[in-house]
Amino acid sequence: MKDFVIRNPKEEDAEQIGSLDFVLNMTYLYHGDLDKRNMLCAVNGEDKIIAVAHLMEHETFHAAGHDEDKDFIRYLKFQILFADGVEDEQIKDALTDALIIRSREIKAEHPDKRIVLAEYLDADNLKDLSYYLARGFTIRDTIVVFRFDLSQDIPRYSLPEGVQVLPFLLDNSEALEQYHQAELASFDGVAWSMNHLRWMQGSPEMVNFCAFAGNQLIGNTSTWRITDERGATESVFVIPEWQKQGVARSVICTALEHLKQQGKSIATLGTHGNNQKAIRLYTQIGYELYGFILTIGYAID
Repeated sequence: MKDFVIRNPKEEDAEQIGSLDFVLNMTYLYHGDLDKRNMLCAVNGEDKIIAVAHLMEHETFHAAGHDEDKDFIRYLKFQILFADGVEDEQIKDALTDALIIRSREIKAEHPDKRIVLAEYLDADNLKDLSYYLARGFTIRDTIVVFRFDLSQDIPRYSLPEGVQVLPFLLDNSEALEQYHQAELASFDGVAWSMNHLRWMQGSPEMVNFCAFAGNQLIGNTSTWRITDERGATESVFVIPEWQKQGVARSVICTALEHLKQQGKSIATLGTHGNNQKAIRLYTQIGYELYGFILTIGYAID
């Protein structure tokens, strides 16, 4: 391996970064939460990017209502990508070290927060799991992934009187704020940032199916493209006062009908492995187990 250095991106790196990964490129170009101090490029002697490590604040990082909870974990999520998909362990070591150093700088700015540097890995990705476990990372969470076969009939559920499910564009500040407040209420103060919400709306295949009681947004399921055959039914929530009334079932099934009409063959979603209520809901609708994703994390002291 030739000599390399680790540095933050420069303006002229945009094209090289874009060639590594489409989502990374869209993040680099358009995401309002992007902090270039949190993007680390490994470049060779010709100043060509050979790998990129990227760090972003997870939605838990600024979660409301948890300041007094010293056990609440605030995640910094990361990803390492190599040009042409060819990994080099020496570069990976250097980028992992740089991510930990940068995370400690962030920790110094938030000394009272319990911060963990984390990545999501498929449970069968034994190579990467072994690598990070040997580096001092631990398994922090298990995400259960379910699939719905869109060739089968999609169940229908009745809604409470006065509630309707509609596609809802988050294309203005009022709509974004309405969605954001409902998500905060549903997930105990954990929600996507407003910048991330705006960024997600840039996808032409993202549709939010929201339940409304009058003018109040009370629930949601969002869909977006994963592959030509597979779509997501994620961001499922219902505000507390409307839970256990069939709202979640209805918005999920409306999203499934949309994906079926779009020609998708399967829909997938994930939930925390200890979320018994969500797992029971999804399996009753007809979702089946698809796999597991592990959250591996490194505690930042």
